[in-house]
Amino acid sequence: MLRSPTVNGLKDAIAEKFELDYNKISKIFKKQKRGILVNMDDNIIAHYSHEDTFLIDFIHDEDGFIKVSLIEYILP
Repeated sequence: MLRSPTVNGLKDAIAEKFELDYNKISKIFKKQKRGILVNMDDNIIAHYSHEDTFLIDFIHDEDGFIKVSLIEYILP
């Protein structure tokens, strides 16, 4: 559960859960079922907090920063 439903709150929760450096998380994306990739902002996170299930993917770039993708997942 997020302490605050914001980009910074989500970054903090991800960094804490996966033992990552908060300052190295550069972007958080939402990948929809149709494959559309959306850069997360506070408004999207407020609505996305009601989603139940997603996969999380970490992409490490050559500068040491991490891009996080939350991929919608529907349980079979």
